[in-house]
Order: sequence, then C-alpha cells, then structure tokens
Amino acid sequence: MEKINLKGLWIEELEGILDKLGEKKYKAKQIAKWIYNKGVSDFEQMTDLSKELRRKLAEIAYIDKLKLIKKQTSKIDQTEKFLFELSDGKKIETVLMREKERVTLCISTQAGCALNCIFCATGSMGFERNLSAGEIVDQIICAKEHLKEDEKITNLVIMGMGEPLLNYENTLKSIQMIQSELGLSLSAKRITLSTAGIVPQIYKLSDEGLKIKLALSLNAPDDELRKKLMPITKKYPLSKVMEALKHYAKVNDTRITFEYVLIKDINDSKEQALELAKLVRGIPCKINLIPYNPVKNCPFEKPDEETLQKFRDILYPRAPAVTLRKSKGDDIQAACGQLKGNR
Repeated sequence: MEKINLKGLWIEELEGILDKLGEKKYKAKQIAKWIYNKGVSDFEQMTDLSKELRRKLAEIAYIDKLKLIKKQTSKIDQTEKFLFELSDGKKIETVLMREKERVTLCISTQAGCALNCIFCATGSMGFERNLSAGEIVDQIICAKEHLKEDEKITNLVIMGMGEPLLNYENTLKSIQMIQSELGLSLSAKRITLSTAGIVPQIYKLSDEGLKIKLALSLNAPDDELRKKLMPITKKYPLSKVMEALKHYAKVNDTRITFEYVLIKDINDSKEQALELAKLVRGIPCKINLIPYNPVKNCPFEKPDEETLQKFRDILYPRAPAVTLRKSKGDDIQAACGQLKGNR
C-alpha cells in the first residue's frame, strides 16, 4: 500500500487516519502541532505519542519535506532566496526579507504562472502546476530553519510565484494552518495575499472569515494599458475589480493595498498619477509604489529617482497613504517580479 503524506493534511483528515488505526481522534491535534508548529518530519520525535502509535504511523505514512537546492544571500540587504525542488522535480522560490524588527517571508502558491504579465519573470515560465497546501506551508517550515537566533517570522506575504486565487482551495487551507495555534500562530493582520484581480474569488474570499490583508497588483490606472501589461484585465476589467475590492474592504473592515510597479515611460507620467488617484478614490487603501526590477529578456527600465519622487508627490495626499518602496534582494533576482525558479 502506498504511504500517505501527512504534510498538508489538517485536523479532520488526521482524525480520519487515526480512526482507521483505532486511535483516539484528539491525537490529531498533537500530530498537527509536531508537523506544522515544530517542523518535525520523523515520527520518533513525536514524544507525546505512544511508541505503538508512532510505529503504526511509520508503517502507513510519511511527512514530506521540500528539498533545498540553493540558498542565496543579498550582499546589499541580507535578503535570502531559497530555491526548492518539489517531489516531481518542479522548482519554486521563496524569499526572506529583513527590515529592523520585521522579518517577512514571501511564499509561492504555484510553480510558474498562467497570467503572463509581461514585466514579470514568473509569467514568462508559463503555468506548471498548483502547489498543495503542504507545499505552501512547508516553505515557511523550511525557511524557519534558516532564521538567526532569537529571530522569528513576523509577517507573511503570499506574493511569490503564481496567482494565489487560481489555487484557491489549497491557498485557503494553508492560511488556516498558518493562523492556527497548532500551526504557525500568525495573526490575520500579519498575512497579506496579493492577486492580479480574480474577481469571483475576491468575493468568495471576502466571506471566508479569514480577515487577512488583500493586495492588488495594479500597475496601470486604466484598462487599455493594463490589458497590455496584464492580459487578465481582458477577463476582469478594472471597474469589476474595484467593486470586488470595495466589498472585501467593507466585509473585512480592512484597507486594500495597491501595488504599482513603476516602469519608465510606460506608467510613470503625471497624468497617470492623477488617474491612479481618481481610480482608488472611495476605497480605504494604501498604495505601494515599486520601482521596476530588471527581468531578463524584458525591454523595460526603472524610472529615474526624480520621476519616482514626482509620481509619489502627485499621488499623496490625493490618495490616503503612499509609500515608495525600496527593492530588496534585486542583486540575487529575489525582488518583486524576478522569481523564476532558476538553479
């Protein structure tokens, strides 16, 4: 009989396995804590379980773990990028960023991406497959092994490779694990999910009760330009996306983050800044301006510093909160839009 991978199974599923083994269901919570909170992959280390149960589990199950192929550290800001290999040989990347007391992990939800945004390295890969809930959570478990002494992950951004809302069920399940005290005990206000604007799933996510922060990868103030940069706009125009975001903000009593990658002579003009301010009016939000990070075989460039500052100054105070971000890890291809799962 083929063994069962417990990484990715949650309480009810673990209870089902225990029931078949003739064991008490309450032990599912103990097993979950060992796997997701303590990062254990060897049943013998689960010392609060009986030796007999550990033996039974070892006979029918195993706990998978991502294979670390390569780790790179930025010489500029100590950002770390992990290249992981999945069980079928597919590759994903995960990024650990440090800024004062904040330690943020950026995780992936898909190998590759189907959206083909033309400024993004991941989009050039095409879509390979969805990650399981276990593979999503395991990025955090593995990254924790590389933290410095007394350091912990304070924030999680689901912004790596792939579109999270196109892997909806597995992403949702992984967030539930991450929030649980049996998992990583990370509160909703410290988790941000980024989407290109998958309208039906934004409405669906609104009603899940997770109350996580939501970010939209926007990058253009109008449909015409956004269609060229992000083809998904043809299916979900900005008017529909904005209505969905208003609904999410209202239901979850939170503000939306708009991510706007500034590309030289493409979306960085004074007129576009004014248009952007008008577009987000009426939505509780903040805007993160992200200077374009170079991607191989992409013809785009980053605007100069003066253009970046002017764009920000036009936006604020017309928009309630505006931040001009500094890219982290761009010297190791770990910055926004650069992830591609390369060796």
